[in-house]
Amino acid sequence: MKDIYTPPEKALELLENRRQNSQLQSRVAEYLGNLLPTSIFEGEQPVAFLARYVPRATGEDRLFAEVAQEAGFVPYWASYVSDRFTTRNPEKVETVRPPLLWPKGQKTRGWVVEVDKRQGGIGELDTIYGYSSSDYQQGIRQLVFGNDGLDELTDNAFDMGKWYKAQASRFGYIQGNLAPFYYPAAMALATTYGVLYEDFEGGPNASSGDLAKFRNEVVYPSIDKVQKDLGLRPVIVQLPFYQGMNVTDLSFLDKDEVEQFKKFGSLSLQSARVGIS
Repeated sequence: MKDIYTPPEKALELLENRRQNSQLQSRVAEYLGNLLPTSIFEGEQPVAFLARYVPRATGEDRLFAEVAQEAGFVPYWASYVSDRFTTRNPEKVETVRPPLLWPKGQKTRGWVVEVDKRQGGIGELDTIYGYSSSDYQQGIRQLVFGNDGLDELTDNAFDMGKWYKAQASRFGYIQGNLAPFYYPAAMALATTYGVLYEDFEGGPNASSGDLAKFRNEVVYPSIDKVQKDLGLRPVIVQLPFYQGMNVTDLSFLDKDEVEQFKKFGSLSLQSARVGIS
């Protein structure tokens, strides 16, 4: 496997040095067609981003928030909610069949989207609670990050779908798999605009054959292309892995809240928990 990662203690200094190089910034901006997925990359605060289909509040998400802040970054979640749902992708399945940890160690893994409604964008599916899969996960984020005292991170998210498609067209996409054509742009974004936190070798989906294929056919070639075209390697910090990081911990809810959540979903608890710390 290739050595593609930057040590977390060196990432901030490397990114800041590149951000202060106006010629370098201009070169990368031109490479991206002067198109950014969000204006946050133009701000003064150094950004770290985790790219997932739908922002969630699993152990992985909470770990990302913790280690990114410790390294001096403001954590953001980059989503792709319009990407088609498929049962072949473990992350997409767990978005609508989430592993949840309740009080007293109880664990569940139930579908929140009926079989006949599992068609369309992963973040746009209608749940059994009457709102979208994205809203369902956002409600959980508000609960979990609120309980962690990190309310300010709840809305630190932006969608990359339109940007991916625009960049894919610029990089020669005609038909078929979009990822090989937008991924060079994503890697270029991580050279000067923000630091990508990821684990292309491990993580919750390490056993997936599709992940290995994606790494070898999309990730590595994209990194090589960016390094050849720009003379820069993307700044990627390897996200630590631990067993069970795909689980969302809701064990802090009380008995009545658990019952309400299971009956009406995550958003039903928002008004009830306002002001609770």
